[in-house]
Amino acid sequence: MKKYIAVAFLVAAFFCCGQSFALELAGGKSVDITITHTYASRYISKAQDCFADDDGAYHPSLDLMFPKLILDTDISLTVWGAFALNCGHEEFDEIDYSVSASKDIFKYWNVSGGYSYFDYPKANKLLDSNDPWGSLTLKKIPYLPIDTSITLTAIYQFPAASGGSENGMYYSWGFETGLPLPDVTVFQKDQVLTLGLVNWGTDGVGGLKPSRLYATVFSLGTKYTFGKLAISPSFNYALNHERRINNGAEEIWGVIDVSWSF
Repeated sequence: MKKYIAVAFLVAAFFCCGQSFALELAGGKSVDITITHTYASRYISKAQDCFADDDGAYHPSLDLMFPKLILDTDISLTVWGAFALNCGHEEFDEIDYSVSASKDIFKYWNVSGGYSYFDYPKANKLLDSNDPWGSLTLKKIPYLPIDTSITLTAIYQFPAASGGSENGMYYSWGFETGLPLPDVTVFQKDQVLTLGLVNWGTDGVGGLKPSRLYATVFSLGTKYTFGKLAISPSFNYALNHERRINNGAEEIWGVIDVSWSF
């Protein structure tokens, strides 16, 4: 059944070419539907290179977001894929199914959480995993001269089948800020340059030794908007603090997102 769902998702993502819709539900509630096509020069997840030989990846995604659906809480349903751009990684083709909730609390805080199922349709069930997660964000750190946020995230991974991937915890903490770009021809009005830093740690899952910090990821990106279309290029760099991460090599990669939403 999952393979049929995955095929339907990919067909929709390809033929819609990024069409997006806003549907009105009963009681005045709405659902925002967005399709995104992402191309990455490397598939990096939790600061780790998921494909050998530094191969690039295509990530289509379909997101349904129900704003303020329950008690002013945003609810999202997402299907996300990862497919290598070169041959040799077919067994690692990935389809992730996620549900998440997000709510602003107090003045500057946001709390969110969710669950993701990582499915590898061309491999056996031993690769599949369940990942519940939670996140807390301070959207604006007081007294700083520029708007800067800090996010703390915890992810617990456990196998979908007996004898599969091991149990364990990933966690991260990081900062993000936006700097206004100059009003010149190559930039849009009020466009910002987003700078991010995320530190990754683990309790020993994935063959890693328990570590408060095994890698730090730096990111630099921006967004161009053209009505319902958004194009978001970014440049990323992962600094490893443990030699078992990416064979001890640092990672540099670029990403471009093309999405349609309203």
